[in-house]
This record gives sequence, C-alpha cells and structure tokens, in this order.
Amino acid sequence: MQVLDVGTLAPEFSFTDLDGRGVTLSGALAAGPVVLVFAHPSINASRLVVGYLRRLPEIAPQAQILVLSEGGPEETVLYARPNGPGEPYLSFPVGVDACQVSSLYRATHLPATYLIGTDGKIISAYTGFGKFFLNALAGTVATLTGAKPKELITDGDNKGFYELAERGPCA
Repeated sequence: MQVLDVGTLAPEFSFTDLDGRGVTLSGALAAGPVVLVFAHPSINASRLVVGYLRRLPEIAPQAQILVLSEGGPEETVLYARPNGPGEPYLSFPVGVDACQVSSLYRATHLPATYLIGTDGKIISAYTGFGKFFLNALAGTVATLTGAKPKELITDGDNKGFYELAERGPCA
C-alpha cells in the first residue's frame, strides 16, 4: 500500500469543508502540526481512525485534524454531521475529495493517515487502522506541541492491534 515517503514535502491543497469554510494545508500548518486522513464513511477502519482522532484535541489542542472523504457528499455529511448542522459528530474540518488530493498523496487504500510537521514535511504515514500507530502519532503530536503524551486508544477500548485498509475508489 502506497503512501508518500517520510521526509517528503507534503503537497499543498485546498478544499471547502462541510461548513462552507475554505481550508488549506498551509493555513492549517500555521496553527500547528496537521494530521491528514483520507477516509471513506463506509469503511470500518476509516471510521475507527477518525473516531479515535476525535480524542487528539484533548491531548494536543494545537494539532490540526483534516479529514478528506472519498465517499459521496451525502454519505460524508451523514457520517460527519449525523444530528444535523448544529450538532457535529466531528468537530474538525471534513471535506469531500473525489480523488483529487488523495491522488497527490498516493492514498490508494483507506484509511491513509499522515502527520505533517509545521515545516510542511511528512513525519509519519500509515495505511489502515493501527492501535500502535495512532498511539505513536498522539505521542509525537504531544511532543511537537509541548503537551503531555497520552494514548488515544487504551487497553480498555478493546480494539485489536490492527485492521487492514481497503482499496479506495482512487486506486
């Protein structure tokens, strides 16, 4: 499964999130490191990654989480805003990608998660749901932002060690 190499300069991109706001990688990086996730609402591993990333702002509020969905607009809205626009399930920017940005990042399988440092370089990249990867990502983000490291996924969450990714529509 392909991802961009660690140390590579992350390609710039922009999208309009579900709330109508314009989002750019450079704008997000100005506020802190970015966790970029390519996901699909119907892929369980995507739902797990994005669901656990909801805990990251408690650990490191400066970290920016951006989710680009390879699902259609309707299913993406239903996933990210199940209770309507006033009560979002996901409090970070979510956009519909339609293979534009994911192709730049070689995200052929979903979910694909990247940690991008404020210098714009890829610090880590992973395809699939991985407890160890997500906990290491949280630790790295905490270190980068001066926060206290804490696991995103604890033993009490009762999740397996990994779940394989699925081939996405952009493969």
